[in-house]
Amino acid sequence: MSVLLNPGIWQEEAVTPPDTETKVIIATNEATDALGNATEVATHSKAWILGNEATIERVKEQGGKPWLLHVLRSEEPYEIPGLRVIPYSLKRDDPETGEPMENLGLYLELGKMRVAYLGDSKVRGPFGQFEVDIVIVPIGGDGVFPIKDAVGLCIDAKPKLGIPMRWVSNDQPKKFAKYLDQFAQGVSPLVMEEDQTVETHWAAGNEFRYELS
Repeated sequence: MSVLLNPGIWQEEAVTPPDTETKVIIATNEATDALGNATEVATHSKAWILGNEATIERVKEQGGKPWLLHVLRSEEPYEIPGLRVIPYSLKRDDPETGEPMENLGLYLELGKMRVAYLGDSKVRGPFGQFEVDIVIVPIGGDGVFPIKDAVGLCIDAKPKLGIPMRWVSNDQPKKFAKYLDQFAQGVSPLVMEEDQTVETHWAAGNEFRYELS
């Protein structure tokens, strides 16, 4: 199972190559920096696109195939073989108007691996209460989590890995990693660079391992 999350357009450039192969694309909101070129990628790979009502309407406007679209509704599980997703309605600031807009936080199960992905959110919602293996959280303020709040989420959720994203200066992920090391016992910070890959798995049934390449 392959899932592509928020293939956004950032600084007027598509983050994800249009010929990317994937089974499912999930956009946490309809803004360009989240939805990006999802319609183009889906057309190439014949992938499903999942999102809230506003996101799916935007995809339809872009020519997305209706039979490949599915509306995610808050707290209603979506399941296909190899993937279970439960979306939760969170908030972000509209990058154009600054007004609040819905952003879906995602609880994903891929086999035995449990992942929390908060998209572009500035609030945690219920995510500090879930047992997860990996938390992927936006940091740095400016409409998303301040670093201290992102660290606080990891302290409460107690994942094995805390992965920051969407920072705007190089010191922000360094501070996130430093504070996790200091205050979040048992949580390993992982700051990834462009084109890096992390592989995670459970060894011997109960030992979490990961490798970065």
